[in-house]
Amino acid sequence: MNFVAFARARITAAPVSAVFVAVFAWGVGPLLFLAPLISINSILFYRVLFWPPLLYLIARRGGKLINKKLFRSVLVPGVLFGVSTIFGFTAITETSVANATIIGNVSTAMVLFAAPKFLNEKISRWQVLLALTSFAGVLAIVVGAGDTGGSSLSGDFLALINALTWTFYFISSKRRRVDGVDTWQFLYGVSVVQVCVVVPYALLTSNDILQITWRDLGFLIAMTVFSGTIGHSFMVWAQKYVDASVSSLILLLGPVISSIGAWFVYDQNISLFQVVGGIVVLASLAGVVRLSSTAKISREVLSTADPLLNSNP
Repeated sequence: MNFVAFARARITAAPVSAVFVAVFAWGVGPLLFLAPLISINSILFYRVLFWPPLLYLIARRGGKLINKKLFRSVLVPGVLFGVSTIFGFTAITETSVANATIIGNVSTAMVLFAAPKFLNEKISRWQVLLALTSFAGVLAIVVGAGDTGGSSLSGDFLALINALTWTFYFISSKRRRVDGVDTWQFLYGVSVVQVCVVVPYALLTSNDILQITWRDLGFLIAMTVFSGTIGHSFMVWAQKYVDASVSSLILLLGPVISSIGAWFVYDQNISLFQVVGGIVVLASLAGVVRLSSTAKISREVLSTADPLLNSNP
């Protein structure tokens, strides 16, 4: 290999590596979320409050302005994002991390079914078949889990509601995205509306908000900076160079990272039936994403790696 080819390979590998870093950051997110000793609703309270200031600094880089038009466009997506946050984070504590993260990923299939009606996109029969197969895999996960690793039907249901809410959020964001507003500005606006939804909920349902310890604070900051900001930053940069279908496939490793981490750190065992169901789900979604590069469907519709639309912890 000559020097030019070597350099070109390294330049190409850097964005792909950045995608892996982002996916790892998001995969670790649920593990950080389980670490604080305060209640789930108190964690939600601090988590959503910490993020907007960081996003504001990033959104204002280079003197960019944030106007009222932005907040009008993000109102509906922000409300849906806040509701998705509540269901998604609660699911992680009510069922196993494996179930919560894998079931949450079927939002890709849900978006596929919504694409023709709401986004004027065409989908293929193979994509529909694979999407239905992913739902069958979810059923196998739920049935095969039993009480393994902290799994519960109520938690699985919350994860499914999160996936459904996230789907509406995705569609709403795509339809309301304002020209001239970059990812960070839009995400900042969404995070502000998210605060207005989640904070009142947390205040009404939590009784230990003021009992936060320095240890809890450290995990919350790590969750905000590492899983939130760093993960999104790497993905934002990488998506300028990496095809959406590729980054979406890599993103499917997120539940795998979360599940292995939960087994290693929190001793959440996974049954063989769950493993089979998880493989079916992820393989089906991988097929859906790969087919999006050849079917007559916008690559953005199935780009769950889009940092604007990703609601991982």
